[in-house]
Amino acid sequence: MRKRLYAIWSLLLVLVISIAVLVPGCGGERCTIEVKATLCGEAWEGDVDYTLTPASGSAVDGTEVPDSFTVDCGTWTCDNVTSPPGTYLVDITPDPTQTVSDGGNITFTLNFEEEQDAWIEFLTWTINGIPIEEWEGYWNYEEGLGYYAEVTCWDIIDIHYTQGVDGCEGYEVTLNETDELVIHYVVPEEGDPIGLYVLNDWCAVNKTVEPEGPDGVKLGQVPSFNGKPVEEEDELILPYCVNQTLDVETSWELVKCLNYTKTVRWFHIWECGEPPCCVLFNFMVPAPGFAFQLWPYACVELVDDVDVNPENNCIEGPPLYLQIVGL
Repeated sequence: MRKRLYAIWSLLLVLVISIAVLVPGCGGERCTIEVKATLCGEAWEGDVDYTLTPASGSAVDGTEVPDSFTVDCGTWTCDNVTSPPGTYLVDITPDPTQTVSDGGNITFTLNFEEEQDAWIEFLTWTINGIPIEEWEGYWNYEEGLGYYAEVTCWDIIDIHYTQGVDGCEGYEVTLNETDELVIHYVVPEEGDPIGLYVLNDWCAVNKTVEPEGPDGVKLGQVPSFNGKPVEEEDELILPYCVNQTLDVETSWELVKCLNYTKTVRWFHIWECGEPPCCVLFNFMVPAPGFAFQLWPYACVELVDDVDVNPENNCIEGPPLYLQIVGL
């Protein structure tokens, strides 16, 4: 009896083994998905939520990287990524949707960067490159509201700003920038119109990094008068007691996490000598005694990128009351 039972059990065991070898499992062939991440181009690990979704069937939720999942072979999509605090998702490589077969494996790499913040701050008015506080013809005409300066023929009026883009150190970023100068012609009363002559020297707007670092790379420069683009050698008119706006739009490539000093050389009083004078405009004042009030504005804007703090993208500088005392 025992021999017969042993024979039956042996036969059943052989049948079970044969079925296991010949018939695939209920779930079909299995494949592997790996999920990794980078931050600022370097491998990164930590908590991050994401979803792996098959073409058909149930999705798989992930909560950390790196991680590995055994799944049904087929087409899978990685999405619904929640970026870690202080970062944003740039892309998923090599592709957010991939196909895996024959027991193989695929990898989704989540590429994060630190949040970007473009900013700009007013630094100082300058005359011939000299900070206005050090200019001989300067004094503060109203505390906290602006400055007064006396200038003569050949002097150049310019402004310095400090700016930068926070984010992944060393990465390049593209910005569009707008600088405005509102001019109000106030003295003499009912004075004759003043001429403005467009020079638009390329060197009139520049950026430097001190003590070390790559200077900003300018990609374009377009000046305007009251919102309308102007070209080199255009002649403009500045009437008495009417606000007029000069502006220049520039585009730049900058390196993140560097502090740039931006210089805008707005105009040269009277005719420039040997070109280039590195100014945007010639200010054709006919005689001493003329006075003007100037208000500066500046804005920066990331190109095709998210700025986490747009509130510091624009700045209004203190006004300057400018008196022409000699030609």
